Amino acid sequence: MAITKPAKKSVENFISSAPDALAETAAVAKPNYVRKGKKLQITLTIAQPLLEEVDALAHELGLSRASVINLAIHQGMLHGINVSGGRNS
Repeated sequence: MAITKPAKKSVENFISSAPDALAETAAVAKPNYVRKGKKLQITLTIAQPLLEEVDALAHELGLSRASVINLAIHQGMLHGINVSGGRNS
């Protein structure tokens, strides 16, 4: 078996492969979504009790889970979000 030398990297490749170079490449990273027609599919992590409330509300309103989440986001963007810890009934 012959001993071979590793391929030489260009200076740019060497510098861009350094751990501290990741900050620059993160700005051009691929977005974390999948296009589904006119909408984008994302991954959402949610606490089980909150998901159960969302599902109950969706059932009560006759809507899908995704519709309720979309409406909540839309209303939050239009009217603002209260982060003081209180809950409106």
